[in-house]
Amino acid sequence: MSTRRPLNLLFLWTDEQRPDTIGAYGNPHIATPHLDRLAAQSVLFEQAYCTIPVCTPSRGSVLTGVYPHTHGATHNNIPLPEHIPTIAELLRPHGYYCGYAGKWHLGNELRAQRGFDWWSSMEDGYIKDHQRDGFSTYHQWLVRQGYQPPDSAPDGSKVFKRSTAARLPEEAGKPAFLAHEAGRFLDEHIQQRPGTPFALYVNFLEPHMPFFGPWDQRYAPELVDLPPTWYAEPDPGMPLRYRVRRQHYMEHNEHVGTNDEAGWRALKARYWGLASLVDKYVGRILEHLRALGLAEHTIIVYSTDHGDMMGEHRLLAKGVQYEGAVRVPLIIHVPGQPPRRLATPTSQIDLLPTLLELLGVDRPAHLQGQSLVERLLKGDRTPDHAEVVIEWSGARGGVLADGHRFNTGPLEQRAVAAQQRTIRRGRWKLTVDEAGQHELYDLAHDPMERHNLLYAGRLQQAPGAAEAVEELWERLRAWQRRTADPLALPTPAAWDGATS
Repeated sequence: MSTRRPLNLLFLWTDEQRPDTIGAYGNPHIATPHLDRLAAQSVLFEQAYCTIPVCTPSRGSVLTGVYPHTHGATHNNIPLPEHIPTIAELLRPHGYYCGYAGKWHLGNELRAQRGFDWWSSMEDGYIKDHQRDGFSTYHQWLVRQGYQPPDSAPDGSKVFKRSTAARLPEEAGKPAFLAHEAGRFLDEHIQQRPGTPFALYVNFLEPHMPFFGPWDQRYAPELVDLPPTWYAEPDPGMPLRYRVRRQHYMEHNEHVGTNDEAGWRALKARYWGLASLVDKYVGRILEHLRALGLAEHTIIVYSTDHGDMMGEHRLLAKGVQYEGAVRVPLIIHVPGQPPRRLATPTSQIDLLPTLLELLGVDRPAHLQGQSLVERLLKGDRTPDHAEVVIEWSGARGGVLADGHRFNTGPLEQRAVAAQQRTIRRGRWKLTVDEAGQHELYDLAHDPMERHNLLYAGRLQQAPGAAEAVEELWERLRAWQRRTADPLALPTPAAWDGATS
């Protein structure tokens, strides 16, 4: 029998964070010293993807190891089904004490759920009846410090809305609260359960909207560049579902002071400030872990639930299959293992089987991802053959991914409601749309996805493109069969405006 001390797990994640808001991902202008230090001691995945670019279904996949169409929480504010276990429910039988702090977004926000023994809640906005259900741990923490909630909830209760919390002094903000709560969990664990392994998930809200906070002045807008696609006219091959969003943000964007270049630069500068603010309090948590002597026995993961377009194609937030929304940071630190950077495209669906293997827990048969442990230990083997699939379940009721509702005609409504499946393999990225407006990009030559090769007559003009569509379509169909994806998709073919 092995006497090796079991490893702990500290899973730190954010909401809506682009990889390029971390210095280690190549941004020389942003200050993220704690994450940069962690990355230098860890495996950094340069091309990691979420399973779907929206909050609830993405975090559902991270916690369960199955795709959104399997766990069923395909839109926001849907609880996970009881028959699909979370990582906490898989670890508890093996002696792990599991804690969760921060945004949950998968059911009751205030009560310990789905195998987590210890719970610290942060969001009151998802609660319908505070007079019956109560208030979050964060709300109570603020009241104990003398703050009085100024905002009214639908049931008449007084709460701290997200916008109010974001304007509080830094020491009363949500990142500071989560660092405090993570420290409290670690202290209590050391005192009450010495020698027992733990798994702690800490979920920051930032840099998610409202896109402002106490570090709004940290970066000068002049330092921040907008992407070339912010300035350019949209490609004729941009699907209607994206044009509707683009037009919405061109006409109305409540997150900017002025809806022009200066306003968008200022927005992006504030977004960077939020990322740096998170870095500071991630540093506090990591330092607390080290001070308690736990770091050498703890796997540390840093990631997010999805990205943010932040001006690419003049779009904001998530809910599209462009790289800005589906790419995520992913850093995994395994004690004793050398650092490396991996360029292989990787999906968050692989996180749960990876963590179970690292923690010495058998993999359940229902998981739909593959363990990354061999890559962690040995590096990339066949990066050109790695395959990633990303889902999109459509926008219900004409609501954008950031909560805005738009008024459009029936054609636009159908386009926005359509579902897609995206497959990335090597340089090629194919999106198959149930409404027929498909996309193919050669990411090696078109990383900003400016030129849709499945529009009109372009396919035959790009060497290898037609063959790529055929191969990726077959692989996508095989993935649908393997994961029992029920979505009926048309065979991807070239289209033009007449088919929209």
